[in-house]
Amino acid sequence: MTGAAATAAGLTTGGLLRPSTVLADVRARAGVGDPAERAAAAVDPSVKQVPLRGVDPDGASRLPARDLDGVGVLSPVVSSPGFAAVGITWAPGSTVDGREFFVRTQTGSTWSDWQPMTVDPGHGPSSGSVDAQTAMPGTDPVIVGDVDAVQVKVTGAAQRVPSALTLSVIDPGEPVAVQRLAEASEPDYDSVEDKHSTSPRPRIRSRKQWGANESMRDGFAGYGKIRAGFVHHTVNANNYSRSDVPAIIRGIYAYHTQSQGWSDIGYNFLVDRFGRIWEGRWGGIARPVIGAHTYGYNEKSFAMAAIGNFQTVRPRPAVLRAYARVFSWKLGRNHLNARGRTTIDGRHMRTISGHRDVGSTACPGGYLYARLGRIRRRARKLQLRS
Repeated sequence: MTGAAATAAGLTTGGLLRPSTVLADVRARAGVGDPAERAAAAVDPSVKQVPLRGVDPDGASRLPARDLDGVGVLSPVVSSPGFAAVGITWAPGSTVDGREFFVRTQTGSTWSDWQPMTVDPGHGPSSGSVDAQTAMPGTDPVIVGDVDAVQVKVTGAAQRVPSALTLSVIDPGEPVAVQRLAEASEPDYDSVEDKHSTSPRPRIRSRKQWGANESMRDGFAGYGKIRAGFVHHTVNANNYSRSDVPAIIRGIYAYHTQSQGWSDIGYNFLVDRFGRIWEGRWGGIARPVIGAHTYGYNEKSFAMAAIGNFQTVRPRPAVLRAYARVFSWKLGRNHLNARGRTTIDGRHMRTISGHRDVGSTACPGGYLYARLGRIRRRARKLQLRS
């Protein structure tokens, strides 16, 4: 639907498409498949939520005294089935300033060291958006993988425990045979020339291929206008296998929707360390779907998150190529130069920017951020080649 047609039909407000009005149009155009087909391949994650009210006595009895220094909150030991993800949320308006969050995992009889959990308010919906209406602040999800149990702690004993502090332990679910086949098959979206872009559409694996349970979505944030693309990372372990990736995405999806109260997964696209591109937020891969990834800029941008922690490792060349392909295509659809500059609400930036360019964050990690120039050059070459 063109902007003129949408306006004539009364579907726009302030330049954005109204979510409630366009939902039927999205279903027809998004290319997400028949509902019965989606249901057949969907995987059902489960979310175990544990209230955190102070130091759990049994949990404390398992720790040496040095691990309790400065601890104001300590969870019990919680079993962790599947290729798990964990996160901590709290009530809107509660302050966590001065607090730090940590998780450790148990495999067999062995416990890991405490691992920090990132708190990044910039990873989320913009104020006034559909997602913001029900959003719960929290840590970023941490993919702990195939472990037996988890435990979390929060430092800052002198401060009051944040209201509604809750640990979520997410089992991403076990795929049935039809889903395993979908995960292993070639991408649902093949690479094709796009007459609306200066670059071809890259190969993209669909939501169905990572097992998205569409009943977990609640609402739709609508469509905006793309003026830039943002590079993110998910800040989780980098040693996952190809077959782990769908479970990782389902864990992020479940945390964003069931624990943080967002309408859908926050990112528009994700890329794994093997360079495979995955569809993120629902609404059509070619369309300007409003995400929940870069606070204050979601309505005028899109984002792709690299699965891993690129503050600690260098991205593989396949990851950089994937970024160039997606960004050259999406920016090209909006008549934007991949090596150019843009302005969003008075702020000047590159059309391909890192999250840290517009927020107080380390995202997308120092090693990936250092490669943005390479991504821009490669993306621009793809635009000129077409």
